[in-house]
Amino acid sequence: MIERTPELAAVEDEIRSLARSPSAEARLVWRAAIVVARVYDGIGSVKTSEQLRVPRQTVAKWVQRFLAQPGIDSLRDSDRSGRPPTYGDRDHAVVLTLACQRPEDVGRPEARMTQAVIAEEAAKRGVPVSRSTVQRTMAAAEVRPHKERYYLFTDKSDPEYVPRRDAICDLYTQDLPPDQIVVCFDEQTGLQALGLRPGLPHGGRRTAEPGRDALIEHQYVRHGSRTLAAVVRPDTGQLVCAEVFPSRGYDTPCAIAMLESVLDVLPAERYAKVHVVMDNGPTHRSNAMKAFLASPEASRLHVVYTPTHASWLNLAENFLSRFHRRYLAGKRYESLDAFDTDTYRCIDDYARVARPMRWAYNPKRNQAASP
Repeated sequence: MIERTPELAAVEDEIRSLARSPSAEARLVWRAAIVVARVYDGIGSVKTSEQLRVPRQTVAKWVQRFLAQPGIDSLRDSDRSGRPPTYGDRDHAVVLTLACQRPEDVGRPEARMTQAVIAEEAAKRGVPVSRSTVQRTMAAAEVRPHKERYYLFTDKSDPEYVPRRDAICDLYTQDLPPDQIVVCFDEQTGLQALGLRPGLPHGGRRTAEPGRDALIEHQYVRHGSRTLAAVVRPDTGQLVCAEVFPSRGYDTPCAIAMLESVLDVLPAERYAKVHVVMDNGPTHRSNAMKAFLASPEASRLHVVYTPTHASWLNLAENFLSRFHRRYLAGKRYESLDAFDTDTYRCIDDYARVARPMRWAYNPKRNQAASP
């Protein structure tokens, strides 16, 4: 009978849990089962050997190791002897240091720190490693210098960032007086009106069939580009107004014309104040725009600009993205006029599918809920 010491009692629950674990390493599970049977349940070594189908020598080995040092670590395999590692900590540190730098930092002309570049630079520093060694070292440290993703480096220390962000979130989440309304204004530039070469078999397109994707001719003709400007109501998702402009012809007068359309569509007797959310684009911040917003004609407009690199706060950007995916992506046109006609037809159809735009992000509420 094995004496139950305080050390054994302290780890009993942990060992029993490991012995029942469906996801732990199999060798640890059956070693824990040996300990539970012999140490905690008082089953003899012969019966434990029969129940678990392991040799009695194996039972004795793991029981002795556990009794010498109670704990899960005693059930793990000991470190094996073998050939000393070829590369030490300093060698791996050199590789990782290079991987975490830009090519220009080490005088390289390449665009990225590839495995070959890192191996070459490491050799110059007295660490002759192969590309495969570089790959294994970076994989172990989860360093991937060849991978890049877009990120907005917003300077949140800007004194205007938080007030602007909170002002927009308040407009989206707070109940406004009946004579006030929120609209969002944005433009999508560079919409390509692409066409297909004439005389192609099947007109250059084939529809999908069972077992085969839809096909489209990979070569295309550029007819030109357009800018789609839109003003949307978040409360209903409906468009207040939307216009298609030539890309090179879109300027401040066009943006002012959009705001004038907002004032026409939303009458003064119904809406005494119109809150307009828009970004800091040059057409929105020009002297001509400032003069218009300061004029008596625009006295009902209360413009709230999104902070720099925070255009995601503008729900018009969300609308334009969804509109493009639903109606314009992948289409081909015979001319710019055909693009314009189809886009206006899609704008009319959007009224059928428009839904209120939900806004869940509220920094004030999140801060209040945090401990």
